[in-house]
Amino acid sequence: MVIVVTGASGMVGSQIVLALIEAGMGPVRGLYRSAASLESARKSWDFQGFSHRWSEVDWYLADLEDPLEVEVALEGAAYAVHAAALVSLRTKDEHLMLRSTPLMAEHAVNAALHHGLKGFVHLSSVAVLQGSEMPLDESADPQRKGLNAYARSKFDAEMQVRRGEAEGLNVLILNPSVILGLPFWADGSSRLLRSASKGLPAVPGGSTGWVDLRDVADAVVRGLRQPSWGERFILSGSNQSFEAFYGGIADRLLKRRAPVLRARWPFEMVWRLLAGVQALGGPTAQLTRDSVRAATSKVGYRSDKAMAWGQSFRDFDQTLDWVNSAKN
Repeated sequence: MVIVVTGASGMVGSQIVLALIEAGMGPVRGLYRSAASLESARKSWDFQGFSHRWSEVDWYLADLEDPLEVEVALEGAAYAVHAAALVSLRTKDEHLMLRSTPLMAEHAVNAALHHGLKGFVHLSSVAVLQGSEMPLDESADPQRKGLNAYARSKFDAEMQVRRGEAEGLNVLILNPSVILGLPFWADGSSRLLRSASKGLPAVPGGSTGWVDLRDVADAVVRGLRQPSWGERFILSGSNQSFEAFYGGIADRLLKRRAPVLRARWPFEMVWRLLAGVQALGGPTAQLTRDSVRAATSKVGYRSDKAMAWGQSFRDFDQTLDWVNSAKN
């Protein structure tokens, strides 16, 4: 029973591959995009003490934007876990995300249908969910209008998966909140951790849901062991402020906590200034309209359905201890 994991060299995909191997659910074929990205995954496994299990995986180089390569990569598989996506809030990456993330999902779904896979687990995001009642749960329907570019790319990818479901594919959709994992990658929450370790002049006053990477990987294992095809599960360990996140990392690094700036307008001014500098040939802006709005908004999520399914979540402080341990 071969399980194919796309995005296997990324933070999320590599942890899913590890969880599947540890759960004895191999053989696993991990699709990766480059030798450089695979090196980050190897560092993560080494740090966690699982370097001896690396050779148990069929690491397979594949361009997920090439439908023929995806067809070949999924040949002989029984299940697929689709974790591949571009993750960025930078303006310069918007067009690439909106093109690539849905396209990779389309090719994976088409190959899964063509090969008659038994099931398809899709890693989406809570970013696609909108509603006025907080915290949000699975009753919040995905909506594209009003989403930032990252969320729209995830929404479009999810629609490809739903299209596959309509064509007969067994589908399980997992919607994690902000995933906290080890900081060995260039983007995603690794960028947040590097910003926290360097220190910020001020912390925004927003809040969001956070989830431990290991819990997300465990949920994938659960989804394959006790399938709930056709379902959606929000994966969010707790709702915490950005003050709790950045302050928690500062405490662990024995650094001074940055002051909290609850107004949005100063951050709005800064991202506009940085965008102007970038337009004049300066460095890529690390603060953007989308990142400011995400960091200054107050949102939250409920994981009651996932917990009723049997999923447990690690404590937020335990997760901060884990991700910070890689900085020491």
